[in-house]
Amino acid sequence: MVDFPHIPLRLTREGTAVFTSGGRKPNPRTTTNLSDRWGHGNRLKNSTVSIVSAWKDIQQKREEEEKPPLPDAQRIILQIDPDTFDPDDLKTYGIEVIAELEDGYIIGASADLELSDLRKKIEKFIKEERGGKKVSEIWDIVEGFKKPEYILSPELLAHWNQVKDDQIYIVDVGIACIGTKVKLSDYPKRKPNESNDKFNKRVNKWLDKRNLTYEEWDDLAYERQQEFIEFIQNEVYQGQIISSFVDSKTPKYAKLPDSFSCRIQISGKGLKDLVFNFPFIFDVIEPDQFAEIRQQGVSDINEPRLILQPPKSNDPKVCIIDSGIQERHSLLRTAIDAQSSISWVPGEVNQTADNVSNGGHGTRVAGAVLYPKTIPRQGNHQAICWLQNARVLDANCQLPEQLFLPDILGNIVEFYHSQTGTRIFNHSITGSVPCQTRYMSAWAAAIDQLTWHNDILFIVAAGNLPLNHRVGITRLSVMDHLNANRPYPDYLLENSCRIANPAQSFQALTVGSIALNSYHAPPYSSISQQDKPSAFSCSGLGLWDSIKPEVVEYGGDLVKDGGTPPNITSPENVCPELVRSTLSGGSAVASDAVGTSFAAPKVSHIAAYLAAEFTHESCLLYRALIVQSARWLEWARKNNVDKLQVIRQVGYGLPNLDRALNNAPNRITLITRGEKHIKARQAHVYQVKLPDNLRSQGEELDILLEVTLSYKAQPRRTRRNRRRYLSTWVDWECSKRGEDPDSFLARVLKEYDAPDDSEKGDKIFSWTLGKQKNHGRTQGVSRSAGTLQKDWAIVKSYNLRDAFCIAVVGHEGWNNDPDANAPYSLVVSFEAIESNIPIYAALVEAQVEPEIELQTEIQVTSNQ
Repeated sequence: MVDFPHIPLRLTREGTAVFTSGGRKPNPRTTTNLSDRWGHGNRLKNSTVSIVSAWKDIQQKREEEEKPPLPDAQRIILQIDPDTFDPDDLKTYGIEVIAELEDGYIIGASADLELSDLRKKIEKFIKEERGGKKVSEIWDIVEGFKKPEYILSPELLAHWNQVKDDQIYIVDVGIACIGTKVKLSDYPKRKPNESNDKFNKRVNKWLDKRNLTYEEWDDLAYERQQEFIEFIQNEVYQGQIISSFVDSKTPKYAKLPDSFSCRIQISGKGLKDLVFNFPFIFDVIEPDQFAEIRQQGVSDINEPRLILQPPKSNDPKVCIIDSGIQERHSLLRTAIDAQSSISWVPGEVNQTADNVSNGGHGTRVAGAVLYPKTIPRQGNHQAICWLQNARVLDANCQLPEQLFLPDILGNIVEFYHSQTGTRIFNHSITGSVPCQTRYMSAWAAAIDQLTWHNDILFIVAAGNLPLNHRVGITRLSVMDHLNANRPYPDYLLENSCRIANPAQSFQALTVGSIALNSYHAPPYSSISQQDKPSAFSCSGLGLWDSIKPEVVEYGGDLVKDGGTPPNITSPENVCPELVRSTLSGGSAVASDAVGTSFAAPKVSHIAAYLAAEFTHESCLLYRALIVQSARWLEWARKNNVDKLQVIRQVGYGLPNLDRALNNAPNRITLITRGEKHIKARQAHVYQVKLPDNLRSQGEELDILLEVTLSYKAQPRRTRRNRRRYLSTWVDWECSKRGEDPDSFLARVLKEYDAPDDSEKGDKIFSWTLGKQKNHGRTQGVSRSAGTLQKDWAIVKSYNLRDAFCIAVVGHEGWNNDPDANAPYSLVVSFEAIESNIPIYAALVEAQVEPEIELQTEIQVTSNQ
């Protein structure tokens, strides 16, 4: 029972900014190019001549060697001014953007093998003619086939020279499909004195063109698929498509607006030709190997006499995407939705049991959803949710190479969400190497795409460091770090300890691990200490400096002795207590395994409670409330601790079920009800009224303020920052001292300082993170980088005014459709540090006022 329920946030104002022309200052390199038109123009001109000549030589050589035909295009690498040049404008140069790279580099493709449009623009630039000025922002042009490092993953690049022509390889490939012929034009702007009838006609014409553009993109994607199949399946290369992206049964949600991905097998000779010459690929990687820490010896624990009461028929469902579940297990049986059990393991369609030896894996994960702390030994225990079994790992706890997870996850969501209404998916499977930082992986992007199209929440593990060195794996092991004299916890911040695929997913909730206990029994001692990051838990930051993992749970720790090199183990004292599969013998309960795999389902437990309590609310709210409830543990709050390291290791901290669900006399949480939507250039202002007695000048109360924004947007995988990866991106801002809602809204939309009546815009709050990397008390990280944005501050009560406002602001991403929007949830909490201060009742009473909503149009100059 919730004694102190969350209360609704009040939307007080909303407005739209109408942007006019504006822009950023050009890079000094661009300015130099503009002042030296002849020199810069001729350098580019010579590059194009050389590239066109090289293309002709390549084509002639291919014909002589009778190699498979390629699409009628060639790859080209350009470097542009990353601050001022929109890569999509390369369409006007006859160049399709295949992918964005670092430092302004672009992988492009040109169907015009003479580069006619580009050369014309260069000539105009040299002659200072209209239409040529932007060439100053094209810094360099390079032959595409000379740069395989722009296509290959680091792991594949490391042994690229050892690829043998006659050996068969399995790789995952990403293919772009935007094209140059179609581009979604900007929404029509109303002309001065234009009648409603004429303007509406232009809008309707634009809508028809938009729909046609989407159809042309679909046609282009199909055309690219056919070209790719023809190339791969040529008998010379012994190629085969393993994932069936052309199968009509493949869920449409697993495909992205700008690309598609697939798994292939092909000879080394064909792989080289693909990487060097197929113009539309941007990503070639080896399949992820599933990484899990080996289990230790089985603990001898008596069989529990617990009676598990089944969930109610309408209780939430949690889908366990793992190695299967021992469904007849006494501690799980009555909570299993047996009719929905499915195995996607090839050749084992009807085998859904967890056949992983030494206690299973999926069974442990499933048990942690029901029993996140300890497992009662007797009595009755009420199951909080139904468990669904989606088996994808085989009996060796490995992902079969025939399974391409972007496709399989699409099938799983299509079945469970569409047919059984499942909204929570626990995905405790990660790759064995650090996630890529060039673009979002196909696996992670599929989670983002599926989340965008469905009201679902993926809870994923951060990944584990191996205990010992593994042949063929580039990630350093715990033993490697200790042998190199890298002390714990410093080694967790090494690049090789970065979170594993798909933990970088922008719209999943990523969970790391912390140690349950400290252990010291000479000569053995735990590497970590209680509540600190586990010795094996992968760290952030995530892609594009997003905060990953967002939260942590107790996944166990490792123990070492004093040897050189040390022996590493994990006795039961440092392992979480988990349900254990008995299919291969052993006890039903054991503390014999560690890993972030077992931390993630403990967060799924909280999500299931939230889904039961807020049945009709969005999963975005569940995600926000979990993060809102998270706190740094005591060691992380000390003044002498590097807060950036804390963020990288534990994110926002350890979530708390009671705080997520409930409040207290000294704490109140306000939430948006229903799924709110915001468009680019819009701002929604929420106001919290603060009672007089809380703001009394005679009081010096410390008030903890916490704000969490959770939103989602449609991904586009070929882009390499959040502003271009997401269709719409969102952030939040708070009001300044004395700033009323109208002034606050005007400031947010106009992007200039607050007016004089806001006490010169003095800030009330010293935020822990801030909107930019140098704004908060923690330098080097921003709260705004991801789709889950939390910040917190402690403020003196006498510094508060009669109202506090938060603005949620939408920004244009890759989708310039004016109907494009981002759903979001916003959560705000106030807590009196002294627990005897009853602010809940006072704040509830203060909110009882009529709600006022205004629409505001403000003309501003855009810097975007």
